[in-house]
Amino acid sequence: MDKSADAYFAALSGPQAEAAVALRRDILASGVVTEALKWGHPIYEAPSGPVALIKTHRNHVTFGLWRGAQMGEIDSRLEPGGSFRMAYIRITAPGEITARDVRRLIVQGVALNDKEGDPTKRIDA
Repeated sequence: MDKSADAYFAALSGPQAEAAVALRRDILASGVVTEALKWGHPIYEAPSGPVALIKTHRNHVTFGLWRGAQMGEIDSRLEPGGSFRMAYIRITAPGEITARDVRRLIVQGVALNDKEGDPTKRIDA
């Protein structure tokens, strides 16, 4: 079994596949992250740590941002949840999020990581 992001997307079907492929294209077009398959789904990282993920479900696609809970003011669709300071946007069809919005969230996530460090690393204050 091929364990790559390409294989992950190739195995998808239906409306979630179209939405996930469009989201992937827009994330990578930001030019500030690289793609890897970790924890069973595509992860988008900068040198300062993970920024975003795509996770497909039966009826939607999750666009997760590690520092999304800190970005609510730039996109009200972000729903807090999960570990770290994650928040998610649930996408049920292609076109529900624009390339401009995706880029803005990715760039902001990278900037927050650059300022605050890798969001997966525990820092005791």
